[in-house]
Amino acid sequence: PGGDKQELSVTKLQLLLRAPARHSAAAFGDEVLALGSALVADGPAALKVTFTDRDPPRLSMVPYRRDRIAVLSVWDEGPPTEAAARWLNRVAARGGVVAAAYHVDEALPAVFAPDAPSGQPTPGLGQLTLLRRRRGLSDAELRRRWFEGHTPLALGLHPIRGYVRGQVLAPITAGAPALDGIVELWFHPAADLLRP
Repeated sequence: PGGDKQELSVTKLQLLLRAPARHSAAAFGDEVLALGSALVADGPAALKVTFTDRDPPRLSMVPYRRDRIAVLSVWDEGPPTEAAARWLNRVAARGGVVAAAYHVDEALPAVFAPDAPSGQPTPGLGQLTLLRRRRGLSDAELRRRWFEGHTPLALGLHPIRGYVRGQVLAPITAGAPALDGIVELWFHPAADLLRP
């Protein structure tokens, strides 16, 4: 009554986990999925787990890194500082080790229409990019080039089924590498990602 509406503010956090040396892709995937399942079982959570479950191709147009990484994306209704403390504590209590974590602003330039129900793997392959700006590039110029230049170009050239653009607002762990973005692209069928 009265026409006043309150907007619900949701904080999105992205927690990066790195596989220990010599961990196989399968072992790392199992550990990350077990952690995600345990976090969801602990209580209500909006959680997405993205991880490396196979080695990148030896020859590729894209210079893929060889280390394994996972991203826990969580959405929390609390303020960023409280949300960060809550989720870092929850992950640590379950034995997870966070390499770095960030508060991000999410945009969905292309929404993946999942072929699998919630809790099941998304079909196809994803590509995760940890984005750092070129030295000397201002915030405004980075956003212009990224949002108005690269995003529409990528969507026009590549058969992308899903695009999650996370603009880093702030690091939330001490010593986190300086990142400007965390980008997830999804391709289905998998061959679309690897086709030059």
